[in-house]
Amino acid sequence: MPGQSVREVVRDILVEQAPREARLLDGMASLSDRQVTRVLHRSRTRREPLGFGAAEVVALVAPVVWVVVNEVAQRSAATAVDGASRWGSAWLRRVRHLPEPAAEVPALSSGQLVEVRRRVVERAQASGMEPAAAEALADGVVARLATTPGDG
Repeated sequence: MPGQSVREVVRDILVEQAPREARLLDGMASLSDRQVTRVLHRSRTRREPLGFGAAEVVALVAPVVWVVVNEVAQRSAATAVDGASRWGSAWLRRVRHLPEPAAEVPALSSGQLVEVRRRVVERAQASGMEPAAAEALADGVVARLATTPGDG
């Protein structure tokens, strides 16, 4: 899966798991990955539920999936490049007014996939998702991360 951006991977997962939320991500096309992370993280940490009434609480899938997949990509990038090099390239991008490159999602080991699954379940349940729905979402995320596009 190298070469796949966080945005591409998350969109694939949303199309499969929460098609209506794929439009949410499409609506943020003009935002950088960092800005999308900020927006979705903010929506995830709000105390009030989203929905139309007390009985119709909606747990959004997009923030859960984006945060976990982005964490995987950022962790991978951090291990690939040391701090001084990362600081220097970030400084050059700012000086030259260049956009930040999109984080890429690496190929993951089976142990890493187990950890991703655990984190998705944990975050999904914390956002108000039912346990069975959180498990199903986690299975979908892991299935997408374990395959490369075109494998299906």
